[in-house]
Amino acid sequence: MNALKTVAALGVLGSLLAPLGACGSSDDSAASGAPSDGGGGGFPGTGGSGAASGGSTMSDSGPPPPPPEQEVESSFRAPVTTGRYVWSANPDSGRVALIDAVTLELTIAEAGFGPTYLAALSPADDDDSDAAIVLNVLSHDATVFRRKAGGGLDTLTLPTHQGANSWAVSHDGSWAIAWTDAARIEKPDPTDGFQDVTVLSLTPGKESSTRLSVGYRPTSVVIAQDAKRAFAITEPGISVIALSAAPSVTALFEVTDDPLADPASRDVSVTPDGALALVRRDGSSAVGFVDLETGARTERPLGGPITDLDLHPDGKIALAVVREKSELWVLPIPEAQTDPSAGDMLAIPTETFGSVSASEDGSTALLFTNATPNDRLSIVDLRAGADYLTHRTVSIKSPVLAVFPAADGQHALALGTVPQSSTKQGAFSVIPTTKLLSPKVVGTDAPPVAVALSPAPTTRGLIAIRDEQKKKYGVYVARMPSLQVDLIPLASPPLSTGMLPQAKRGYVAQKHPEGRITFIDLEDGSARTLTGFELGAKVVD
Repeated sequence: MNALKTVAALGVLGSLLAPLGACGSSDDSAASGAPSDGGGGGFPGTGGSGAASGGSTMSDSGPPPPPPEQEVESSFRAPVTTGRYVWSANPDSGRVALIDAVTLELTIAEAGFGPTYLAALSPADDDDSDAAIVLNVLSHDATVFRRKAGGGLDTLTLPTHQGANSWAVSHDGSWAIAWTDAARIEKPDPTDGFQDVTVLSLTPGKESSTRLSVGYRPTSVVIAQDAKRAFAITEPGISVIALSAAPSVTALFEVTDDPLADPASRDVSVTPDGALALVRRDGSSAVGFVDLETGARTERPLGGPITDLDLHPDGKIALAVVREKSELWVLPIPEAQTDPSAGDMLAIPTETFGSVSASEDGSTALLFTNATPNDRLSIVDLRAGADYLTHRTVSIKSPVLAVFPAADGQHALALGTVPQSSTKQGAFSVIPTTKLLSPKVVGTDAPPVAVALSPAPTTRGLIAIRDEQKKKYGVYVARMPSLQVDLIPLASPPLSTGMLPQAKRGYVAQKHPEGRITFIDLEDGSARTLTGFELGAKVVD
């Protein structure tokens, strides 16, 4: 991708040119007419600081632009897991429970007052280390838990600032930064800047706590992969934090020419190496780049206002969507910062999309819009080779709300809002992305509230549903590649779901005064429920 390549997909012409079976044309399952109509909303977390909004500017004579795209995927978050263990905090009892997903053995430890916000400290690639940290919201401190080889937990408590409600943790678990996300605060006062952060050094035997002040109202905090610097994304710009024996704020880098112009309209992403920040602004046709060593800013113009900008986890590729022209831009990083010809562009003028979700391995991108009711979703092949940037479009028969690609890019889960004519309360689809097969469409009797996907080779999806008024609770287990979908009823309202690949299990945490969690075997689909673990009493259904 050293030179700009443009691919235009033009309906029948595209299908005639594509090899049989390749991802180059519209699938038979694509809707043939206008997108189906249906309601929106009904899911937590839409909008807020994580929402990717944007669109074209309304002309004096033209119709108003569609509403902003909403990044709903980030609202479906699982509780904390490490290896084969699930960590559960109880703010009322002041305790944290560690649950072995294989044996259902319990370990209970005391935290501070009001333990609420948990984060894993164990590196994702370390199967032997199990450590977590919890913010105690009433005692304004944090408790570190480390599982001992012979059983039990070592604990250590460090002070934090008042009002902390979010964590950023380094890849190796040696640093954790407690900060305050204003989006979680109901009706904050304009004078509440939430500028305090607490930097915790967590090297065993050398633990320390340092309070610092960053810019007004952080929306995210990112720690570079080498754990030498951190970056707080705030309204004035990016506050740079040096992580050393004496942590300090070393710089403030502005991300636009006018940092005071509607900061809420910006999306800022930081590359894992901490070298660059990428900036998307509502109504802007350019991707902004900020050098995080010097603060120097450059821009890369695209074809129109950018409605979504996703940075791949390895930081080597950015995907940008221009909704008004139905364009997907694939930008190599850092080359796109300095070379205006670097990258590729796919235009699909027959489709409307303003958002993109990409698989973790970077092989597949899924294009959709949730700004207006639209049941169509386009699957794009990002793998190098003859099929690069080929695509096909499918219909999930309900307006798309959110899309979750599997890590290997071979399948995806899509959540939909139900059409007005439907008697169902929710819908989801299991979508094969690398084979020319139709999606499995499932209507649900209660709205989906949580989603989880396990990695290959045992790829499974869990979709939890909840309707407290009708007392309908359950979790769907989707098996891939067979697309078999089964419903497991639950006795209490699901709160979240997650995966423990090391244990070959998934789980659903549920609302229960004494604690309840259901573990699901990812191979045979059997379920076991643990109730009363907050009392230390193991009751298995």
